[in-house]
Amino acid sequence: MRYFFLVVLLLSLASCKFHQPEFRGDEKFEVKKMDGQTITLNAGGKVYNGNWFGVKIKPSILDLYINDDYVGKVHLEKKVKMKAKRETMIEAPLTAYLEKGTLMKLMAAGMKSEVTLRFKGNVKAGVFLFSKKFEFDETKKVSGKSLRP
Repeated sequence: MRYFFLVVLLLSLASCKFHQPEFRGDEKFEVKKMDGQTITLNAGGKVYNGNWFGVKIKPSILDLYINDDYVGKVHLEKKVKMKAKRETMIEAPLTAYLEKGTLMKLMAAGMKSEVTLRFKGNVKAGVFLFSKKFEFDETKKVSGKSLRP
């Protein structure tokens, strides 16, 4: 009887609908350190989780585009937790691994007043033992000054 209850519980949890979290503003973007082809940075903002349960965004890898030019991969370093049914101010430590020759593009973008950043890829979100990958494609405009270390 216990196993039947466990199977019903697992099936009901696995079939729950997952609402993708949405950005609600107060974005911040800060370059911490540039080291060769690697850049350490912090990104943050207000995110609303419309689910009735807390969600953890697990370490993921995204493609990074600056002004529609592919420059490399971005890796989320640690889990980010979002509380259920509320806005949460999150900060995410990221590491960008640049392609060869893109450092000059990055420096040129840092001289502009406004730069378009695009993060694209699959992000893995999880609740307890269950996780799901969803498509992430977010474009943000930031000041060129914020790309300078």
